[in-house]
Amino acid sequence: MEKQQLLEIKQLKTHFQTERGRVTAVDGISFEVAQGEILGVVGESGCGKSVTSQSILRLFDEKQTASYEGEILFKGTSLLKLSVAEMQKIRGNDISMIFQDPLSSLNPVYTIGYQISESLILHQNMSKSEAHAKSIELLKLTGIPAPEKRVNEFPHELSGGMRQRVMIAMALACQPKLLIADEPTTALDVTIQAQILDLIVELNEKLDMGVILITHDLGVVAEVCQRVVVMYLGQIVEEADVHSLFDAPLHPYTRGLMKSIPQMDGDRSHKLHVIEGMVPSLHNVPKGCRFAPRCPHADAKCRENMPELAAYQGSHKVRCWHYDKIAQQEVGSVVNASR
Repeated sequence: MEKQQLLEIKQLKTHFQTERGRVTAVDGISFEVAQGEILGVVGESGCGKSVTSQSILRLFDEKQTASYEGEILFKGTSLLKLSVAEMQKIRGNDISMIFQDPLSSLNPVYTIGYQISESLILHQNMSKSEAHAKSIELLKLTGIPAPEKRVNEFPHELSGGMRQRVMIAMALACQPKLLIADEPTTALDVTIQAQILDLIVELNEKLDMGVILITHDLGVVAEVCQRVVVMYLGQIVEEADVHSLFDAPLHPYTRGLMKSIPQMDGDRSHKLHVIEGMVPSLHNVPKGCRFAPRCPHADAKCRENMPELAAYQGSHKVRCWHYDKIAQQEVGSVVNASR
């Protein structure tokens, strides 16, 4: 049975007005998320992953700095056409988000219970006592020990892993249809990272909600995602199901990211692969292919002309002039190595 499409993004552009002029942080991206699906969005810092996620919820200041083009459809409703009041009803209710840094996202002067209860009172019309009881239940769901005690504590009294679980509890309070997890394991140790990811997968299956998992860790993507979108400098450069992407990556940037993964059986005397250069500034976007200045396959055509995101096989898409030549080059699958 085919899953219902929850989110459809069509040619989304997000512009910001800066002191040095207007920049486009997200430039014409399109993708879908189905009910119950986990979509991975990967790329280096500065590639537009977080801006994409925050654009979905329209979290930027539209009066002063930000503007949008394209379409963001949630269950058929155009989010970009909604009023501020209508968007507030969707944020935290139908679509929730787990931010990168729980310590800066949680309010230090309010208890954990108060902050979880807030959305329940606002969106679910619960009384304070009902919301408090539900908050304890949510903390228990996310695996926090002694939730009856923790619910009355402040953020600084909790460990990093517990604060992240609190953020997940807040995001799940109203049982959203779509969860956006923006690098939810940043700054956590490896064992806590694994627990948080297992929790997201478990809740995804239990609640049948769509998940957008934003990360720079391809090992995480191989483990938990069904489909992957690879972003570079505000554009999608490759999109595929997880097995196709890891078995036969077509874009030089995707291949570069994969070569940077440490291999368990690799030669430790060799240095890890490094993608030369850095992500360019949005004030200095290359004329042709945006990856051309760092690409070992780039030629004059790449530097002068922007390739379209083209279909390769089935749902596999790639933005590269030389993807057919690259497809013939052998690459070892790193799915198992990443797990």
